[in-house]
Amino acid sequence: MATTRTFDPQTPAADIAAAFPESIQGKTIIITGVSPNSLGLATAFTFASQSPANLIITGRSSEKLEASIHSLKLKYPNTHYHALLMDLSSQSSVRAAATQLNNDTTIPTIDILINNAGVMAIPTLTLTEDGIETTFATNHLGHFLFTNLILPKIIKAAQSSSSSSPPPRIINLTSFAHHFSPIRFSDINFTLPHTSLPASEHPDFQKTELFTGTSHSTSTSTSPYTGFFSYAQSKTANILFTISLNEKLYTKYGISSFAVHPGAVDTNINRYAEPGEVERALKRVQELGFDARQKEPRVGANTVVWGAVDGGLVPGGNLDGKGVYLAECAVDEVNVAGFARDREGAERLWGSASTLSIDNHSVNTYHGFSYDTIPERMQSYTTIIEVMEFELDLFL
Repeated sequence: MATTRTFDPQTPAADIAAAFPESIQGKTIIITGVSPNSLGLATAFTFASQSPANLIITGRSSEKLEASIHSLKLKYPNTHYHALLMDLSSQSSVRAAATQLNNDTTIPTIDILINNAGVMAIPTLTLTEDGIETTFATNHLGHFLFTNLILPKIIKAAQSSSSSSPPPRIINLTSFAHHFSPIRFSDINFTLPHTSLPASEHPDFQKTELFTGTSHSTSTSTSPYTGFFSYAQSKTANILFTISLNEKLYTKYGISSFAVHPGAVDTNINRYAEPGEVERALKRVQELGFDARQKEPRVGANTVVWGAVDGGLVPGGNLDGKGVYLAECAVDEVNVAGFARDREGAERLWGSASTLSIDNHSVNTYHGFSYDTIPERMQSYTTIIEVMEFELDLFL
């Protein structure tokens, strides 16, 4: 896996973007979860520095989106900016945003998708309007649904890409914290104590205690939910989603996906954490000999941007889960938990996510089709990607 450049973990993201202008200029780029003082906004500034044609930012607050676009326009006025209101924890909101984007004829293709939005360490168990644990719904399911719904425009970009710039990229932000929990396939919503789960779904209490100073095992025995493990589960899902995307899209369309751990970045994602919890964890990581310095967002966005623009970066040749986890501006094969690179687990998660996010409404009315007019073989499809590929055969 040869890449065209190497970068230092402290390289500003703008320097990386400047090294690959052909991957950004004239492109359409989407970044989810953009607001002031966020990693998403730092990422947006980085891309804007190289003159993309369209920069689409999503978020839950129209005021924060407008403030973000205002700051972007002050420095880089020549890019077309688009605010897309979307609450990733709400499937109806995700569908509405995807429909708006798909119906926008001024944006025929999507070249880079950065699934950046996320929540962390919500202190008490909360369920979304769809009945799904909020962290998992926001960090994984919302991105799963949104990505699949806008996939036709990403594939169209792949079909029109040239040798001078890489085919479309899908970047999913993850975290080293994925190590602390696999996917709880038996209990996504944390209703059961871990002792009731198969051993393969237990949190890694030993590693959790090693890196944080506490195993969280006591609280998990008395109350199944902890924000720490809900976040870890969602970050594992981000990596497994990346593996599935490569298996389904890379060979057929040349579309690649990477899971990026940006490191400790000084943003507002820790707003739900208990006072001192993040500081204690960073201190513990430093005691173990790791670099625990918090990066400024303009540096913290570097691996995200590198994964999106370096044409020499490709997934592992056998699509075996290798070569997809990026950290510190490098491919990291060492710091990935075994359960996060398991192909069977990735496929199982894809099926579970399809069940949780694709109901009869979303499939039967996808892209305006009436169920009665869809051929019989299409009526049996159960995943968005199957419906999408059927449509592509018809219309692209």
